[in-house]
Amino acid sequence: MTRFGAFIVCLGLALAGCATDPGNDPHSDGFFGGVRGLTSGDYDARQQQLHGERNQSLSELRALREENESLESTRRMKADEVAVQRRELASLKARNQAMARRIDQLARSKSATERHTAQLRHQQQQKLAQNIRKFESDLDMGQLTATQANARRLSLEREYNAIKEL
Repeated sequence: MTRFGAFIVCLGLALAGCATDPGNDPHSDGFFGGVRGLTSGDYDARQQQLHGERNQSLSELRALREENESLESTRRMKADEVAVQRRELASLKARNQAMARRIDQLARSKSATERHTAQLRHQQQQKLAQNIRKFESDLDMGQLTATQANARRLSLEREYNAIKEL
């Protein structure tokens, strides 16, 4: 064996005696780094480290996807609740407008009692219209929970029924 060959064998044995370093990049030291990486187990350790990092990243990705699905489900439920409140509000608004037209008809009647009743209804109807606009604004701005929105809508329904019974 030549001196150079013996040197390489000794160097390989010396490198083989080194502890594994999973952070070692065997590509960075050329041929000798590769020999050292193979003999010391750095390649295997680095591969295991990268495999572990990949598994952790996949777990985090799964958790993020599950959280996203949960948030999307919540968003859809909120959107459905708002849609129900909007339909109920639109119905109340339409009935209130119809009542306003009826009040206007009564106001034009000749009877003093009917005119007084119509005037009272008109004032209360205007207040109801203002309360409906406020509710609609709060609903648009997302300031109400489903329970609050339902309670507010029921209150407006009671106002409407009280005016209707005048």
